[in-house]
Amino acid sequence: MIIGLTGEMGAGKSTAAQMLRKTGLPVFDADEQVHLLMKNNKELKDIFKEKFKESVTENGIDRTVLSRLISEGKTTPEIIEKLIYPFLIKELDKFLDLNDPAVLDVPLLFEAGWDKYCDKIVFLTASPETLRQRVFARSGMTEEKYKALSARFWNTDLKKSKSDYIIFTDEGLEPVERRLIEIRNELCAKSF
Repeated sequence: MIIGLTGEMGAGKSTAAQMLRKTGLPVFDADEQVHLLMKNNKELKDIFKEKFKESVTENGIDRTVLSRLISEGKTTPEIIEKLIYPFLIKELDKFLDLNDPAVLDVPLLFEAGWDKYCDKIVFLTASPETLRQRVFARSGMTEEKYKALSARFWNTDLKKSKSDYIIFTDEGLEPVERRLIEIRNELCAKSF
């Protein structure tokens, strides 16, 4: 049983992933894995050194340099993702070989086509006002960055229609945690 966890920016996906971890479910955090790959994977760093030499430092691939190159029009998020995804898929395959049931915590689950790995999908959302307020509370968020990030996401209604469970996170942590535990128990009772 592989549960996809995704949602809108500011919906509380990372918090929900932590809640599911507390129930004993292993979680593959795609963002965390990308950070680890960019820091530690020599083969990936060599590819970036060849394509974007200035982005590679002794500490790994510098995301701020990549962001600057994107804003200068020298590359796109899609080009960078195409370089990283083969390595990320290898990590995912290793994770899935070792963990069942499990959760895939992926911001762009549908957009990246990773919904194909999932038996069921949980989509987190909140009111537009709440989402915006949460996103702009993050360090370094600007209107320009928000628009660029938002443009990468599919339409919310389309993602809702492809999801098995929709959780609204406006009401605080307790109702979200209760619902996640219900879903976990429904889907994974036979697996534990």
